[in-house]
Amino acid sequence: MTNTIRDQFMADMQVAGLAESSSKQYLNCINAFFRETWLAPDAVTERDVQQYLLWLRDKDVARETFRGVRFALGFFFEQTLRRDWDLFKKKFKRPRKAVLP
Repeated sequence: MTNTIRDQFMADMQVAGLAESSSKQYLNCINAFFRETWLAPDAVTERDVQQYLLWLRDKDVARETFRGVRFALGFFFEQTLRRDWDLFKKKFKRPRKAVLP
């Protein structure tokens, strides 16, 4: 990720009112994505992000960790890079656990 994109991402998070700790966590998530995928920001496709999220699920990361990464990626690609992807518009409901009588 270039410094220009990183600076824009940081500015977008400030304008959105994210706390400093949240901004740092989002930046860590985005950096991890690019370290793992070795893609340039302008080359990333919706499918690449989807594959990365599936990879995280396969690694069995904690639910809150997964949600944080998903929100960080969504913010970065939608707000900073202005990508209009269905991936971040989908609403997922977690399956309910069976309740025994």
